[in-house]
Amino acid sequence: MKKHFVLVAALALLLTAVLPAVAQDQTLEIYITGLTEDTIKWFNEVAFPAFEADHPGVQLEILTGGWGEFDATVAGWITTGDGPEIVYLGSEYAATFGDLLADLDPYLKDWEELDQFLPAALEAVTWDGHLRGLPLLMSPRPVFYRTDLAADPSVIPPLTFADALEFVKANSAVENNAMTRMGFMDIGSGLFDDQEFIAYIWSAGGELYNEDGTSAFDSEATAEALKFMYDRRRIMMPDETTAGLPPFEGVPIASGNVVSGIFPMWNMPATTDPLWENIVAAPYPAGENGEPLIQVFIDWLSVPAYVEDPALAVEFLKFITSKENAIELSKVAGFTPVRTDAWEELKASNPVWAKLLDLAVEYGRPFSDIRASAELRPLIREQVALYMSDQQSLEETQQMLKEEYDAILEDNGYLD
Repeated sequence: MKKHFVLVAALALLLTAVLPAVAQDQTLEIYITGLTEDTIKWFNEVAFPAFEADHPGVQLEILTGGWGEFDATVAGWITTGDGPEIVYLGSEYAATFGDLLADLDPYLKDWEELDQFLPAALEAVTWDGHLRGLPLLMSPRPVFYRTDLAADPSVIPPLTFADALEFVKANSAVENNAMTRMGFMDIGSGLFDDQEFIAYIWSAGGELYNEDGTSAFDSEATAEALKFMYDRRRIMMPDETTAGLPPFEGVPIASGNVVSGIFPMWNMPATTDPLWENIVAAPYPAGENGEPLIQVFIDWLSVPAYVEDPALAVEFLKFITSKENAIELSKVAGFTPVRTDAWEELKASNPVWAKLLDLAVEYGRPFSDIRASAELRPLIREQVALYMSDQQSLEETQQMLKEEYDAILEDNGYLD
C-alpha cells in the first residue's frame, strides 16, 4: 500500500509539472481602450466565451478606459509591473514601452500565420528587432479629394508640396473675412495636426531622429514640412482674424464646402454612399527629396514583461487575430483588419475598401517609433501654434522643438 501511495503521489507531481498552464484555473485581464460599446460587447459575448471553451480553466476579464487617461494608466501598470496580462496600445507606443514589454519572438517565430499580416502593421509592434505584441486593427488615413467640386479634377491627386499648394489655392475662397470654401481640411484644429506634421517630415525625406537618437527637428525636411503647412494655412486663412467655415451637418467632405482633406473613415460617408463616385483617395504629397506616403495607424495588443504566463497570453493574441476574428472585429469596430487574407471578402464586396487597402500596401507607413509621445504631442502643438500664428519664426520654432525634445528624450532614457 505504501508503494502504491508513493507511486500515485509521484504521478500526481509529474502531471502537475507537465500539464500546460491552461489546464489550471487562470484569469487573463485584457485592457481595451477607445472602442465602441458594440465592440466591447462582442469581446464579452462572442470572442471571450469561444476562447474559454477551448481553454478550460481560463477566464477572460476585460478592463476598459478612454484615450484621455490612457498614458497615465498604462504607464502606471507597465512601469510598476502590476497590471493586466494583455494591454491595448496605440500605433506609436512600441517606442514608449518597448523595453518593458515581453519579447514574443520565441512564441511567434514559427507561427505560420504571421506572414498574413501587413508588414507595416508588424513594423509598428516591433521594438529593438523583436515582436512585442500582435496588431489588431488598422486605419489607413489618406487624403480624400472631391472631383466634382475641384476647379480642375485633372490635377488630382497633387503629389508634391508645390502642386498641393496650387490645388488648395485654386479651390479655396474667403469672403467678408470668412472662409466659404476650403481647398483642404485636416483632422486637427487651426489648420494644423501634429500627426500630419510628422507624416510630412517623412514625405519630405526626413526622419524624427538622428543616428545617435537625438531629435532631427532642425533638419531641412522639418523646415520644408513646416513651411508647407504654414503656406497652406495662409492660403485659406489670410490672417488670424479670418473666420472658419459656417457650421454644417454631417461629415466635412460631404458639406459641399470642403474639396479635400485628411479624415479617419469614421468621419467619412458610409462606403455604400453614392458620393464615393466623386471621391478620390490618394497619398500625402512629398517634398523635393521625399516620396508620397499614407499614414497607417495600428492598434495592437501587447504583453507586458511582468506577465507570469506569456505563452497563454500569446495564445489569446493568436486567437483574437485569426482570420475569422479579424473579419468579425472589423465589422463591429469599423476598422480595417491587419491580415491581408482577411481582405478578400472586404475587397470583393466593397470597391472603396479595395482601393484603400491597395493604397495602404503601396504607400503605407506606420505611425510608429514615436518616442516619449505623450510629451512630444503638446510640445509640437505649442511651438508650431506660435509659428503658424506668426508669433515665432521658422528658425526659432525648429530650435525650440529640437532643444526641448532632446531634453525630453534624455529625461526618458532614450539618449546615453
